[in-house]
Amino acid sequence: MVGPRAVTLSAAAVFACAVFAGCSSSAPVEQAGSASSPIQGGTDDLKHSFAVGVCVGSPGQCQLICSGALIAPNLVLTARHCVDQSPQQIDCTNPSTKFGAQHAPTSFFSITTDGDMGQGTTGWHTAKKIYRTPGNTFCGNDMAMIELMDNVSLKEAAGTFVTPVVQYKMTDHTRYASTVTAIGYGINAPNSLSSSGTRRIRQSINLVCIPGDAKIDCGNTGGQLLPSEFESGDGTCEGDSGSSAYEQKEFNASTPVSFGVLSRGGSTSTACVGGVYTRTDAFKDFIVNTAITSAADGNYTPPPWTQPPPPPSDGGTTPPLGQGQLGDPCADNTSCASGICGSLDGTTYTCTQACDSTNVCPSGFACDSASGDCFAAPTPPPGGGGTRTITKTGCAITPAPDPTKPVPWRAGAILGIIALVVARRRKA
Repeated sequence: MVGPRAVTLSAAAVFACAVFAGCSSSAPVEQAGSASSPIQGGTDDLKHSFAVGVCVGSPGQCQLICSGALIAPNLVLTARHCVDQSPQQIDCTNPSTKFGAQHAPTSFFSITTDGDMGQGTTGWHTAKKIYRTPGNTFCGNDMAMIELMDNVSLKEAAGTFVTPVVQYKMTDHTRYASTVTAIGYGINAPNSLSSSGTRRIRQSINLVCIPGDAKIDCGNTGGQLLPSEFESGDGTCEGDSGSSAYEQKEFNASTPVSFGVLSRGGSTSTACVGGVYTRTDAFKDFIVNTAITSAADGNYTPPPWTQPPPPPSDGGTTPPLGQGQLGDPCADNTSCASGICGSLDGTTYTCTQACDSTNVCPSGFACDSASGDCFAAPTPPPGGGGTRTITKTGCAITPAPDPTKPVPWRAGAILGIIALVVARRRKA
């Protein structure tokens, strides 16, 4: 990864710390979910300009940094805590875990399609309106959209806009893979604020927990993961908040599809851990209605995904399963006799089958503890499986560092930590 790039601030910046008091009343340390660094373990990304940087401040001198995705020429999908104040520590069982006032007037928000938020001249577009999910509860409700003053051209957006998953469910495993790509402008390691502001990418991150899903169900989360959320594996950090989880197969085909927006995550002293996203399919009406309104404001035809999905070609019946056997190449789940087409790297897909401690894989195959599926040996099963404890912290906005007064990620008093216990298991 290229060395860190600092986002500098002028000493006379209009937005003082008093304006951006962070997610709570402390310094501007965006920690509403530890998902906000420049994609931990990723690489610099100069290509995918549909993944944008969200700035509170002035172009090139952002006081708060988040990430987002262009889902239409003048509409950016992001996290609500990127636009509204929220607690530093997120406890979904605490009724007081709510959103507060907007960080700043709408005219102080802007986005850039450029890979470097430290420059103030390229790819910048100013916000016109901000839309947010109903109510002020944080957990399961961390989504917002920013309508822009002007339209971003298709060329500037790398030839495509992002399709949010609203016509179908993200749990439709006959349609979607269980791996994602993350692209954001956050830091690349805890306490590394100077690395924020550069767009980075990391691919083939496993989805590890979707509440109620038949394939990737969760154990008892203690109320810290809601049905309108899901959890991914490691890769996102502070500043990546609001970035999308791009379904891997569609991303490989250059037709990006968003499962949801990054809300929060955990961290240790040396690494960012996991990522909790707010699902787009849980807010179908909010997303579709806002897109139709923005299309009218921007004088363009609403995207195709704002319409009902086309009827199944077979009149609504479930297509028969394919003949692919364990280890055979596959294009989707319908290609396999087991009904499961999976991948460990997001590139090579093969027919697989469910496995656990009682349903062992055949000879020559090993059970991947993250997905609960069999893959060809000797590939070691990634992940640890079982129960995991994550310390949840912060909002996920990266405050732009001031070279004269560095603001460490964990600056200020820590209000407390919340243990999120997620049992990664597969339903019998």
